[in-house]
Formats: sequence, structure tokens, C-alpha cells
Amino acid sequence: MSPEHATAVADYFVWAEASGNKTQGIIKMTGPEPVQGVMPKYDMKIERDTKLSQLIDAGANPAPLAARIGTDVAIEKAKAHGFGLVGIRNTFSSNGAQAFYAQKIAENDLIGIVCSRSPAAVSGFGSIDSLFGTNPIGFGFPTNNDPLVFDAATSAMTFYGLVLAKARGEDIPEGIAIDHDGNFTTDPAEAMEGAILPFDKGYKGAGFGMMIEVLAGPLVASAWIDNKTFKEEWGTLIMAIDPNLLVDATVFKTNVTAMIDKIKASRTKDGGKIRIPGERANELYKNVLASGEVEIDDVIAEQIGIAKVQ
Repeated sequence: MSPEHATAVADYFVWAEASGNKTQGIIKMTGPEPVQGVMPKYDMKIERDTKLSQLIDAGANPAPLAARIGTDVAIEKAKAHGFGLVGIRNTFSSNGAQAFYAQKIAENDLIGIVCSRSPAAVSGFGSIDSLFGTNPIGFGFPTNNDPLVFDAATSAMTFYGLVLAKARGEDIPEGIAIDHDGNFTTDPAEAMEGAILPFDKGYKGAGFGMMIEVLAGPLVASAWIDNKTFKEEWGTLIMAIDPNLLVDATVFKTNVTAMIDKIKASRTKDGGKIRIPGERANELYKNVLASGEVEIDDVIAEQIGIAKVQ
């Protein structure tokens, strides 16, 4: 990779680790297909382009790189025309936490919505087969302070949560995964051969996963369901929206900020502090920037060849 592209991928991994997204960080440098071992088939190329949209064939380049480039394109189009829509197909592996890209969009005073699909790992409602990916979606909204960011998988656990548990020799929580025969399991290896359940273990979670499968699969000409439809690949959809299309952006940011303040001022039973989505991740990241250090998991560090600090 070029130094510029390598830095873009490294920036994502540092952000993920520093923000506490341990299942979306440098653990992706482990396993049978580590991201640093990616051999792209060809340079990324634009397949379709309009003033509002772009479809990118990533050429099996690392997904964090393709998603970062796609995010920049969406921002550019939204700033020029009010809306930017970017589809990315044929990436290698997951692009990680959608919050990273949604936050970049929100930092440009735009609303960001980012979703992606991945290899089948989550069961459909009523099925014991893995049909959908963990299919996360992220939202980013500009405010007068830090952006409001929410990011979540539509599955009860991320796939790399299974990878991390397996690497540590740990069980996963009960009731969130099944083995190949449909029996509940706490063994991450058995869950990999079976399926993770939707986040609510019901039809709503499965429905959300299915909708994202459509948006980040067929809509972007990417694979879907079992990754055998075309070939094994991942897909991502990125949207950037200028609030000025509907309301003055300054007013929008002020109102979202006031809404957050109202939520944080609401009562709790034990008098504790209310946290909004993304708040803890921002605090962790700022602490890392201040200290210049980030802690990583000993097991993962060993697997990628980093000596343990005594």
C-alpha cells in the first residue's frame, strides 16, 4: 500500500482501540485472513458516478481504506449538492465500526448514516441457518459540541467478539448463539459453525439485519446472504445529508444539543449519570490522545507479534 493509504487504515485501527471498540480494532490483524496480509486484486475504480452518488469497486482492497475514501466522496457531494450517496462493493473484510465514518461525516456539519453487510453469521427469524452478516449501522449528527454518534450491530454479538473470545479461551454469554444443529451454545467455535442470534433474539432484530443486507448487498451490487451469490465480498452504503435541505443547520445543531442536554438532565432511580451514545468512546479517545498511549489486549498483541510490556 502507499504510505497515504496505509496511514488511513492505521488511523482507523488506532481510533478503534482508543475508543474502546476492541472487537473492531487490531483484532482484525489476526486470524486466518489478517488485514495486513491483504493482496488487492486491482486499484479501486469508480463504476458509476453522478453529482449525488458514486459506486466504487474496491478491488479487494482493505475495507477500512475503501470506506474512508467513500466517506470523503459522500462528504464532498453533500457539501456541493446537499446529499451524497456512496456504495462500495468488493472489499476485503469488514470496514470495522460504522461510528468512525459516521463521526467523520458529522464533523463536517452533515448527518451521516453508514451500514455494511458481511459474510453470513446471523440466523434469520425462525431459521437455524446463518443468513445475514452482523450487519451494523451507524448514525452521526452534528451538534454544538461533540457529534452525537450511535453505532450497533443488528446481531446479539459481533463476529469478532467470537474471534476475541476464542482467542482468550473464554465462553460467550448464554442465549445469544446456536451451534450448527440449532442448539444454544456458549462455545465461540461452535457459534462460528452455527449462528449468532439477532440482537433482540426475535423478528425485529432479524428484520433490521435483513434490511441492511438489502442496502449493503443488492443495492451496491455486492454479495448477499451466503456470499456465494457472486463471490465472497463485503458491501457498504454511506449517506451524507446536509441539514440545510430541511432546516437551517445552525438551528438543527442547537436543537440537537438542547435535546441531548434534556436527556442527560432526566432523572435516574439511583441518581447516577446518564450517558448518551458515543460519549464514553469520545472520552476514552480523548484520554488516549492526552496520554499518548493505548492499551491493547495481551492475547491479540502476542498474535500480531508485539512483545508484552513488563
